[in-house]
Amino acid sequence: MRSLELYSGAGGLALGLEAAGFEPVALVERNPSACETLRHNRPNWNVLSEDVRNLRFDSFGPVELVAGGPPCQPFSMGGKANGHADLRDMFPQAVRAVRELQPLAFVFENVRGLLRPAFRNYVEFIRLQLTYRTS
Repeated sequence: MRSLELYSGAGGLALGLEAAGFEPVALVERNPSACETLRHNRPNWNVLSEDVRNLRFDSFGPVELVAGGPPCQPFSMGGKANGHADLRDMFPQAVRAVRELQPLAFVFENVRGLLRPAFRNYVEFIRLQLTYRTS
């Protein structure tokens, strides 16, 4: 099964997906050191050192899974907790990937702070965007 991973970091989630039988069409990560780690550990993977906001997702499809770990700083208990007002909030791009690629499934991980009452409406907004298509 083919997967696309966004915000890959050093590849922990990607390794788990590989063990589960997924073959990544690409792993997208902006941090050069993380990309270097990914390439060192899996030289055959297609690692893209890119800003997700600049990608055309249709070039990766079809995929069965879209996965990733959008940056947690906007929602972390240790940060300013600016949520969707934080420029590092990449959930809109994760939603865009799912909507454009229409995989069979998606997996996004984040910090527990995302589930705080302050972000309840935003999490519901994300859920609704992933549930209902617009024309």
